Amino acid sequence: MTQTTDAQGDTQQMNAPRKDGLRPAYFFLVAALVFIADQYSKRWIVNSMYLGDSRPIIGQAFQLTLAHNTGGAWSLLSNGNTMFACFAGVAIIALIFAYLRVGRHDIAVGSAFALALGGAVGNLIDRVRLGYVVDFFDARIIHWPIFNMADSAITISIILLVYHYLREPKSTSPSNDSYQTIANTQE
Repeated sequence: MTQTTDAQGDTQQMNAPRKDGLRPAYFFLVAALVFIADQYSKRWIVNSMYLGDSRPIIGQAFQLTLAHNTGGAWSLLSNGNTMFACFAGVAIIALIFAYLRVGRHDIAVGSAFALALGGAVGNLIDRVRLGYVVDFFDARIIHWPIFNMADSAITISIILLVYHYLREPKSTSPSNDSYQTIANTQE
């Protein structure tokens, strides 16, 4: 909060602009770009490959393989599409709420929430429209489950959040030198 004085000499409180947070327009823009990239890439894969087909990108290490996933991450609970659609709906609401409460204050946190939101919406649309999620990135070199752009955005968001919360916290209390200076000025 900052104080300003108008022409009549009255003091008013004003919200200071945030300098380090992610503005709402950018938050929703990032989420929309993730969603659009996810849906476009899935449409392209579905229109150019048959279910189960693989095309090498980097030899046998990384391929495009069209798969349908009715379960969660790593195809867990393979018949849980409705349950995961409900989870995604709750997650979308929670991500928007979390951004409004916390994410507007820090660009890394806001960006993480935006990436997760775009990914959650992308996968939710697949679940509602198709009854499964379209997956196609196949990292065979590490025997990783097949995934998509929405999954990648959600993973990056988790990495950003972990990085943010594990980095050295900023000190909010004055150092001992500051206490000494204050004590000396009061004598």
